Amino acid sequence: MSNDNFEGFTPYDSSPTESAPIGDEGPGPWPPRWTLLWAFAVFCVWQLTQMGVVAFLSYQEAGMKGLSGEGITAYMESLGANGDAVGAVGFISAVVGCLMIVAIVKVRGVSLAEGLALRKLKKWWMWLLILPAWMISAMLIGVIVSQFEGSNAGADQAGIADLVEGTDVLLLLILGVSIGAPFFEEFFFRGLLHEGLRQSFLGPIGSGILISAGFSIVHFQYQDPSAFVALFLLGCLFTAAREITGSLWAAVVMHAIQNTVVTLSMFLVLSGAIPEDQLPDDMKEMFQNRKKEQPAAVE
Repeated sequence: MSNDNFEGFTPYDSSPTESAPIGDEGPGPWPPRWTLLWAFAVFCVWQLTQMGVVAFLSYQEAGMKGLSGEGITAYMESLGANGDAVGAVGFISAVVGCLMIVAIVKVRGVSLAEGLALRKLKKWWMWLLILPAWMISAMLIGVIVSQFEGSNAGADQAGIADLVEGTDVLLLLILGVSIGAPFFEEFFFRGLLHEGLRQSFLGPIGSGILISAGFSIVHFQYQDPSAFVALFLLGCLFTAAREITGSLWAAVVMHAIQNTVVTLSMFLVLSGAIPEDQLPDDMKEMFQNRKKEQPAAVE
């Protein structure tokens, strides 16, 4: 055998071998074929955490009776007018959900930048465009959504009003709605799910559309079709922010701005800081219905 056959060979040869395709064993971008499985597991843990917090709060309010099926059901029905409890449930379950997602990615051996797009924006000046981009997009979405408003648009606004009005400590609601929800929902939808499905045959656009539809559906607390159209378009906006900037943080910040503006706007409306004649039609309808439901003052 010629010595030429061993030329350049060492027992510590580390020449690269053929990399495993996406979805197979080994570190790399989040594997598409496991995406839905892990997403289902995270969703279940997130829901169980919410139920655990609700059970604890129900127990705090009613003792052992609060842990019965009827007690927990009654407490859950009252959450629509208890912003403090909703904020606590939302924030605690979001923390648990985000930690689980991060743990899954780390156990897989994938970096957070590669598995969830938790990295710096492509250009620093993109941070300056997030607020203007959200404002312009929100106005356009508002115009589109107005074409789909049905008879339940006022009821959806009333639900938000009840939640804000039933809040004693606004900071608790802000923690759940403006911090907890944006972090968990973006880690889950535009992070875990999108980073897996965008590598499949769907591609970034197909994945973004599918995930935005799912994002809209899980907000089942709303009744009017216009709410689901708005949520779908917002999901597409957050996905576009993640894709254009290359970072999930852009989507998280934009989502947080959206939720904060909606919550604080309703707070200002209820406090009288925004005159009723300056409100959009669906909110005017909501206030008119609330006035009709209020008992007449006894002279």
